[in-house]
Amino acid sequence: MLISIRQLLQSPIARKLTLSIIIFSSLITIVTTAYQLVSDYQNDVSKIDRVFTNIEAVNLEVLAASIWIIDEHLIDTQLRGLSQLPDINYISIRDDSNQEWHFGEYKNTAVIEKQYPLIYTNNENIPVGTLIVQADLNVIYDRLYDKTILILLSNAIKTFLVAGFILFLVWFNVTKHLRHLSQYCDDISLDHNFTPLDFNRKPQHDEFSLVADAVNTMQRQIRGSYQALRQSKVDLQHALEDRDRLLLLERSYKDELARQVKEQTQELELSLKMLKRTQQELVEKEKMAALGGLVSGVAHEINTPIGICLTAASSQLSHIEELIKLIHSDDATLEQINEILEQYQQSSQLIVSNITRASYLIQQFKSIAAEQSHEQNTTFNLSHQLRDITDSTLMIFSPQDVEITISIDEQLQLNSNASLLSQAITNVVSNAFSHAFKDVTQAKIHINVVTEPESIHIEIQNNGAAIPNDIVEHIFEPFFTTARHKGGVGLGLAAAFNAVAQLKGNISYVPISPLGGPMFVISVPRLPAA
Repeated sequence: MLISIRQLLQSPIARKLTLSIIIFSSLITIVTTAYQLVSDYQNDVSKIDRVFTNIEAVNLEVLAASIWIIDEHLIDTQLRGLSQLPDINYISIRDDSNQEWHFGEYKNTAVIEKQYPLIYTNNENIPVGTLIVQADLNVIYDRLYDKTILILLSNAIKTFLVAGFILFLVWFNVTKHLRHLSQYCDDISLDHNFTPLDFNRKPQHDEFSLVADAVNTMQRQIRGSYQALRQSKVDLQHALEDRDRLLLLERSYKDELARQVKEQTQELELSLKMLKRTQQELVEKEKMAALGGLVSGVAHEINTPIGICLTAASSQLSHIEELIKLIHSDDATLEQINEILEQYQQSSQLIVSNITRASYLIQQFKSIAAEQSHEQNTTFNLSHQLRDITDSTLMIFSPQDVEITISIDEQLQLNSNASLLSQAITNVVSNAFSHAFKDVTQAKIHINVVTEPESIHIEIQNNGAAIPNDIVEHIFEPFFTTARHKGGVGLGLAAAFNAVAQLKGNISYVPISPLGGPMFVISVPRLPAA
């Protein structure tokens, strides 16, 4: 229990939530208390006004008659009776001869004072004196002060009790599970046995159960892909060992071929090691959040060339066995040997081309997983940079006819990494050339640059087809492509996303632009000139 309380008090989320509740409740309490005090004060003042009104309506004529006959005993009795009224602290009568009768203590501050002329009515109105009445506000202030203390104290107790209860609920229902999830993620290792994530609570279907299912599913996918890669490596090593044994028997005419295959094999092993190292870096940086899809994409892309290499290597083993049999047979002919060697050469060429394809895919994968540029930031004219990019893109995609316009301040200077920014813009514009204008007769691209004091937004619009909703959420994922049958590898927008991230900016997709089609917005910070 002590450990739970310490974790409860150390939870930043719970502390912030509790502090917010206390502050908000305190503000509400202060406002409501102030409103109630003002209302009470107005009610008390209204009561005093009613007392004054009653005195004016009931007592003035009686007091005037008492002064007219100068009945001091009756005057004292009436003054004493008036002094017993609520909140009346002083009452005084002064007649026209300056004789004064008073009861109570006269005050100069924190009082409400009223003066009433005393008029005796006997066929005519005769002024006989003046009545002075004071109501003490200090009594009202004391009542309001005591009430304020009581209200604030009771609300403070309620606020802290509610905040403490909410703090406990947040820790019990959220923070405790988040800490468990964090510790579980820190302990994840592909070299250890798989232990499913379990929040150690009664079975219930909520967000944490969905998180547990997603994490466990992701781990299973990653571990399956990882085991498949390891098995592929083992199978490849076995094939290489068998090949080396056969090469020793035919060293006289296969030395050059063996050297080439060995070099390509070493390159493939190096590429696999680089892929494994990059995978581990992604696991550490992203906490396993997106590695499942990425590894699946990589495995899917390199599965074909590796499978072809294994098939070709197996075919080589078969050719070598046939060659050995021919060499040791008495009726072997040079034509048969050459035919087997040609088949062996074709298999080797197939291995080389597919290993080259796998190496290219791995290099493309490295461009997404690693730093793409180590250049220093420079100050350059953004308008000239955009025009160079559009001119080169039009040349690359010639004869495709696309009208490109640019709206920008011609004198705008930007201090940033020009290579990374050019890569991001080029990939987005090229993506529009490749996918947007399939059914458009007059293709248009408009680049609009919006400047702000601390950032620049580059809006790349086109009048082509929008990206379907089921595809939008995957467009920035590495190796996701809808044109795989045409040779696409799905790294264009992923590389653009990575380049913008290295610039400490962001890239977003908008389905409808002023030009009518979709729009990509690249936002980068405006750094001070070096």
